[in-house]
Amino acid sequence: MLLLKRREASEDHHVKLVAYTIILYISSLFVPFVVVASFQSLVYYSRSQWFFSTPFSAYITFMCGMLFIAVVFTVYLLFRERFEGRTFKWLIAVLLIASIPAFFLSLTNYYYLDEAGIHYNYLTSIKETEYKWDEITKVNVVYRNHQGTTSLYQYKFEDRDGSKVTLPFDDYLSSHKWQIEGKIKENNIPVQDNFKNPIVD
Repeated sequence: MLLLKRREASEDHHVKLVAYTIILYISSLFVPFVVVASFQSLVYYSRSQWFFSTPFSAYITFMCGMLFIAVVFTVYLLFRERFEGRTFKWLIAVLLIASIPAFFLSLTNYYYLDEAGIHYNYLTSIKETEYKWDEITKVNVVYRNHQGTTSLYQYKFEDRDGSKVTLPFDDYLSSHKWQIEGKIKENNIPVQDNFKNPIVD
C-alpha cells in the first residue's frame, strides 16, 4: 500500500514537472520582456533620467536562462528512470543553480542618459559605467542605408580613456536627440559621420 502511494506521488510529480517544462518553453518567448522591463523600471528608473532603455541582449539572456532550465528538466524527465542515483539528481541541481547568473546579469543590463552623461551597465558587468559629457572626446554618428533609405543608425561615443559606448538610434534616443546634440555643442565635442558612405544592408 505504501509502495503504491509512493508510485502515485512519483507519477504526480512527473506529470507536474512535464507541465512546468512545457510552460517554461512557451513562456520563454514573452516572459523575459515583462519581467526584465518591470524589474528595471522599479529598481533603476529615476525621473532625473532623460530616458531609460534595456538592450535586447538582456531579454535574450533571460530567455536563454529559462530555456536552459527547461532543457535541464527535459533531460531529467528522459533519463530519471535510467539514472536514479543521487549523483544524477545532484548534477541536475547544479545545472539549475548554474542558470542563476543568466537571470542576474540580464536584470542588471541597461543604460540611460541624464544631465551628467551616459550610464551603461553592460551584460557582463555588475557595475555601472559612466561616460560624462565633459569627458567625451569624440562622437561618431553612424548612418545606414536600408532598402535605399539612409537614416541614423547609431551614436558612438569615446571618452578620454579610450573607452567607447554605442547607442542604437531608436525611438527613445530619437525623442531626446536635441538634448544629446545640445550636450555635444555645449562641450565642443568633435563629431564625425559616415553620411556620404553609409552602412548598406
